[in-house]
Order: sequence, then C-alpha cells, then structure tokens
Amino acid sequence: MILPETENRILKYLTNEASIDDLDFLSDWILVKENELLFEAYVKVYFETMLAMNEPDTDKIKKKLLQEIKRDKRKTFSLTLQKTLKYAAVGLLFLTIGYLYQIDFFNKKDSEVLVPNEEQITVTMGNGTIESLDPNRKRNVKDSDGNVVGSQDKGRLVYTGTNSSSKELVYNTLNVPYGKRFDVVLSDGTHVFLNSGTTLRYPVTFKEDMDRAVFLKGEAYFDVTKDENNPFVVHADQMEVKVLGTKFNVSHYAEDASINTVLVEGAVELYAKEGQSEEAVILKPGFKAELNKSSTQISLEKVNTRVYTAWVQGKLIFRNSSFREIRQTLERKYNISIRNTNKDLDEQLFDATFDIESIDEILQSFSKSYAITYKIIENEVIIE
Repeated sequence: MILPETENRILKYLTNEASIDDLDFLSDWILVKENELLFEAYVKVYFETMLAMNEPDTDKIKKKLLQEIKRDKRKTFSLTLQKTLKYAAVGLLFLTIGYLYQIDFFNKKDSEVLVPNEEQITVTMGNGTIESLDPNRKRNVKDSDGNVVGSQDKGRLVYTGTNSSSKELVYNTLNVPYGKRFDVVLSDGTHVFLNSGTTLRYPVTFKEDMDRAVFLKGEAYFDVTKDENNPFVVHADQMEVKVLGTKFNVSHYAEDASINTVLVEGAVELYAKEGQSEEAVILKPGFKAELNKSSTQISLEKVNTRVYTAWVQGKLIFRNSSFREIRQTLERKYNISIRNTNKDLDEQLFDATFDIESIDEILQSFSKSYAITYKIIENEVIIE
C-alpha cells in the first residue's frame, strides 16, 4: 500500500510539479523492491486512465496494446518516465520502471534505429582451443583431452569437478563480449554471473589444499560456496579479494579509474597488490571498497548494494553518476559506440534506472528530457 504522502509525491511527479525534495524522496523510495513494484502498478493505472480519457474507444486501445505486446514479445512494457531538473550543475534524470508510455505513445515516428554489433561468447581451453558458445544451446562440456567435465545449459556453463584427467590445474578462459551476459558454475559450486565486456580465467577443477583462485577483467557477481579450508580468491589486477563463502560484486574495467568491490553478505578481505602494506582491509555487508588505480589507496563507503548488483537481473541503476559513466555502461551493455562531443555533458551527474528499454528508447529519453541532440552515422551515436 502506498502512503498518502508518497502517492501525492508520485502524482506531482507525473504532472511535472515535483520539487527537488520530491524527486530525491522518490529516487530513494523505489530502490526498495516492494516500492518499485507498487510504483510500477500505480504508473500503469495512471497512464491507462489517461489514455482512456484521451481515446474513449476502449476496443481501439486494447487493440493497440496487444499490437505493442506482440511487437516487444514482453509481458509488460517499459516506461521511461521523465522529469527534468537541473540545479547546481547536477542533472537529475528520473528514468525508471513502468510502461513505455508517453502521451504521444500512439503517434510514434519512425527514426533511425541502432543495430548493436553481434559478437560471440567464447571459451578458451587449456590447450589454446577456442570454442564459441551459443546461449540457446545445450551440450556437454569437455576438457582438452575429450573428457566430459560439465555441461552447458543455454546461458550457463556448469562444471562438475569430475572426470578431468589432469592432476595439475588446467585453466579455461570465458570471454563475454559487449552486448552479452553469461554465467558459470565452477567445480566447487560457486556461481559467477559475468557482465558485458568481461573475461574470467578459472580452473576446470579446483584442487584440494589450494586457494580457489580466479582472474577477472570486467565485472562479475560471485555467489561463493563456503569452504573454510580453501579460500576463494579473485585477482582483479591491482586488487585481490579473498573470501571463504559469500556474495559480492567486483567491477574492474580497463577504462575505469578504480576497482570496486561491493559486499552483499558474508565477509571479505581485500588486498592492494602494490603500494600498501600487506594488511587486509575487511569489508562488511552493505559497503563498497574502492581501490584507486593511481594511488592504490582503498576507501570504504556504505552503499545500497542493489545499485551495484541490479545488472544481474538485467537492470541498470545509476545514482549520482556522471554521464561519462552512464555512456560507458551503455556501450558495454548494448555493444555500441557513443561519441560525445559535448564535454560539459560528460561531467553532469544523473540519477537513472533502466529496465528492459532498448538503446533507442534510452537515447530518446535523454533527448526529450535534456534537449540532448544526437545523430546516428554508420551505427555510431554522436552526441552534439
């Protein structure tokens, strides 16, 4: 149930009368999953009511809704709600859950559409052989000697830890390109979700009395199987994350100035490989550890972990994020190129939430909300 005060804020937002305080309140309020669902349901009713008032022919409305459902092949729509507000050089863009409705929903104009580049997910075997992974396929996974060591169930690899003939550690490397996501269950049962533009190097089978070490470039969410005798270690360039059993997210992209670890539950030890003492930094649930690549200093900050892990469910949540950060994330998620010639825009800060929107819908939302102009040339977005 939505409290009257909250409902009033939502109505003010929908009618473009929300204050800075209203927007700040709603931005935090929808971070709670239950509130997000309430908000989605409320907005749905609101826009359906508005559409019915503007077009009383309910049969016509129903027909157009069904057409949109068939076009998207989704059970629900995505609404990019917009409220523009700029103050103190901060842009607050409230793009969030709901339906892809505007009052001009039934008057869509054709526009140039981006077609993301398609690249293959690959796994490099211990002997150097590279195999492409079709996320729609089911098959057995074999090691370099032809032994079955696991299986692929569409978008997931599962290693069983049996049948491997090698007594030494044999590493496979899973590469997930921009525009894709994939996950892998390691031989110890640890579940790893890999984000776009990510590479994970891991043993086909972990060995007893050895650290369960993996090597990460990009971003991954780890749900680690507990093993007190064999710690799980993530090597992310300058940062080392050591755990026994826990859930956490590590983000380590080459273009980022820092390496971030966000702990959802359990406990982890962090080590900077260069420039600091070997003393561990202990991270507690609900906190983010950020290692500055230049100084190698580690700082801690209390955060809403959902902001950093929503990508596992296919969502993107930005809070107080620069347009540069948002732009880079969109490039990875949709495997497109975005060239921004407006340098001032790159430094502006935004709050934004995207669910199942296409890249075209997201760009149109920015364009309408902030009068950002862009053009598409040879499948590259150029912001003017």
